Amino acid sequence: MIALLLAAALPTFHSGGDDLASTKLSAPGMRMRMNEASATRSPWVDSNGARYLRGLKSRALVSAGENRADLAAFEAYVFGADAAIAGSAKDKPAFDMALAFLQTLPKERQPALADITFFDDGSVEALENMNLLLRRNLQFRVVKQDERGAVRPKPGNPSEFAYEVRKKIGDDKRLLRVYGSEVVIARMEGDAKRRAVHLLNYGNRAVDGVRVRVAGTWKSVKVHAPDGALEAADIVHEGAVTEFSLARAGKYVLVVLTP
Repeated sequence: MIALLLAAALPTFHSGGDDLASTKLSAPGMRMRMNEASATRSPWVDSNGARYLRGLKSRALVSAGENRADLAAFEAYVFGADAAIAGSAKDKPAFDMALAFLQTLPKERQPALADITFFDDGSVEALENMNLLLRRNLQFRVVKQDERGAVRPKPGNPSEFAYEVRKKIGDDKRLLRVYGSEVVIARMEGDAKRRAVHLLNYGNRAVDGVRVRVAGTWKSVKVHAPDGALEAADIVHEGAVTEFSLARAGKYVLVVLTP
């Protein structure tokens, strides 16, 4: 298990013109793309997570997009990014609701947990690799200098790369797994006494029926959701693993697990 301290940050709202001193990022969300192997359409998650993990030279200025101001705020918070969410007056209420909820959460963040270390050499391939690691909910930390045992960037198909990393870790040994959705990205923080699982839903609507598997035996599973009361169900402790279900996952859910 690898830990990395996260910066605690709350996003702000930006309703003026472009800030030339900021790093421009696009709105997070989901697009439907044609599947190369069939005639079906598969969801593609547009996330700024890899950019945040890589590190920005200036504060992020994130385009809110249509109905995305709250998701952009939640995403910046989860990744500990210094960000301003740019939007119009109609985007402000959703942002304000997201910020009000974030202010109710614990002020101090815990160390981010990871199964592997990823060496980011600054290449386009490395960014694509990180994007797919995130989409596959593989927990990783990023280093700028190569370390012994670190996973190195690989050109080619980033989806195949993520699958290779997943096999290397082994599903039974992963700290965190999510079932039931292709558009929910999960990140985990914690220590020996507590786990915090952040779930970001990049889809166009709430996801019904998400199941989460966390390494360790955690007797208390408390759910925090901005859109009303939500409780964990079907909690199972099997070996050194805790599994639970959420009937519904909106744009952001925080699950805190303790012994």
